[in-house]
Amino acid sequence: MTLSASVAQYHHIASPGDIDNMSVHDLTEVQLERHQLILLATIGTQQAADPDGHWPMWDWVEHRAKSFGMADPQGVLDSLPRIGASGSVGLSYGFTTAAPRILRADTQIKLTVAAAWALDEARYALGEPFLQVLHHMIVLWRNTPRLPNEVTRVSLTSEDLQRALPQMDVRIIRQVPDFFSNEPLMSGSYSKAQDGSWRMDVPQHVVVYERATDLLGYVSETCSQVRRVLQEGDRDFTSGEPAPVPSPDALLHLSASRTALLTWLWHQKQQQGPGEPMPNVMDVLLDDGLSVDQGVRFTEVEIDRASAYLEHHGLIKGGGTLDQMNGPVLAEITPAGEDCVEGYRGDVAAYIRRKDNGSVAFHIATNIGNIAANSTGVTQNVAPQAAFDPAQILTAVSLIRQLTPALTPDTREQKALLAQMGELQTAAEAPAPDRVAVQRITDEVSSTIRGFTHSPDVQRLALEAVKLGIPNP
Repeated sequence: MTLSASVAQYHHIASPGDIDNMSVHDLTEVQLERHQLILLATIGTQQAADPDGHWPMWDWVEHRAKSFGMADPQGVLDSLPRIGASGSVGLSYGFTTAAPRILRADTQIKLTVAAAWALDEARYALGEPFLQVLHHMIVLWRNTPRLPNEVTRVSLTSEDLQRALPQMDVRIIRQVPDFFSNEPLMSGSYSKAQDGSWRMDVPQHVVVYERATDLLGYVSETCSQVRRVLQEGDRDFTSGEPAPVPSPDALLHLSASRTALLTWLWHQKQQQGPGEPMPNVMDVLLDDGLSVDQGVRFTEVEIDRASAYLEHHGLIKGGGTLDQMNGPVLAEITPAGEDCVEGYRGDVAAYIRRKDNGSVAFHIATNIGNIAANSTGVTQNVAPQAAFDPAQILTAVSLIRQLTPALTPDTREQKALLAQMGELQTAAEAPAPDRVAVQRITDEVSSTIRGFTHSPDVQRLALEAVKLGIPNP
C-alpha cells in the first residue's frame, strides 16, 4: 500500500488548522489534519521497513515530507497535540516522543502507541504487539513469587518472551524495549546484547492497564495517568492548595544531578546501536525516574554544570557544545564512567576518592610542598603572612579541598566542608573582600575540621593551612 493510499484510511482526518499544540484532555478524542497524518505515516512506515527497526533521523523525515508537498515539516511536528507539558521538559504524552530541545538533523523521531491507534498500518507493527507484551508483563508481575524481607525485581528477557509468544515476529521482539521506552509511564531500565537479545525490568505500573484490552483503552488510560501525575504534582491532597515547592539539600542535589546524568548516559550506551549519534545531555530531563531529586526536577543549568564536571573528571566524553554552556551538550559515557556506575552505583564522589584510602601526595604549587595524607611525621611548609592576602586564601582553599577526602570518609561531611570552601573562595574573589565575612567563614571551617576524627595528622595539616593561609585580622 502506498503512503498516499494509506493516509486515506487513517482515522480522525480533519481540516488543516483544527489542531494546535495546546494541551488536550485525551488523545483518542482529537482529530489530526492531513499533514500531521502524513508526517506520522512517514516515520512509521520507514521504521517498519528498516531491517533493524531503527527510527528515521529528522534529516530524512524532513526531506521525505517536503517531497509530499509539506512546506514546514517541523511546524507540523510541533503542532501535534500532547497531554501535559508542551515543551521538551516535563511529563507529557503525544503521538511522537517529546520533541528534543534542540532538533538536530541526526535526531531520531519515534512514534508512540498513540500513533499506532491513529494509523491503521502502525497497529500491526507497533500497537498490537505492544498490547500483547503489556498483558504478558502484567501476568508476569502478578505471578512472580515475593519474599517478605526483600524487594522483588521482576524482569523479562527476549528469550522468555519468544517462548511465551511464539507467534510474534522475532524482529518485533527485538524492538520491544524501544517501544516501551517511548511510553511516558512504562519505561524501565533494560540492557541489550550484541546479538539483539535483551533483559528489561517490568515496572509495577503495568498493573493499571489490566482493563486496557485494546489500543483505545491503553491510550486513553495513559492520558488519564499523565493527567493524574501532573495533578498530584500541582496539588496537596490534604488541603487542595498548591503544594509547597520543596527546598532540597543543595549539596545532595548537586551530587544527585551528577549521578543522574552519568547513570542516564550509561543507560543510553546500553541501548545505543553502532553508529548512532551521541545523546543530548538535556534529554535526561525527560526521564522522570532520574530527573527528580528530593521532589524537585533538575534544571538545565544544573545538568549543564553536571555535564561539565563529569567531562572534567573523564567520566563522559563530549561530542559538541553550544554557546553559553559550560559542559558538552552532546556526550557519551567513558569506560571510567561505566566503572563508576557499575562499581560505585554512580556515586561520583566515591569513585573520584577511591584511591584516597592509602598514602596520597598532594602537589600544590604556591608556597606548599608535597603533603602525605594518612601518614605520621609529616609537615606542611606555608609561609606565614600577617597581611590579608586573597591569593593566599585561595591557596589554602585549594589545599583543604585536596585534603577533604582524607579528612573524613563520610560523604555528607565532605560535601559540607566543600560547600564552606566554595563560600570562602567566593568571598576571597570579591572585588573588595569583606574581612569580617572571610573571618566568619574561616571560623566555621576551623570548627568543621576540628569535628573530624578520621585522621588526626591530616586534620592538623588542614588546621595549620587555615591558620597560616587565613590569618586573624
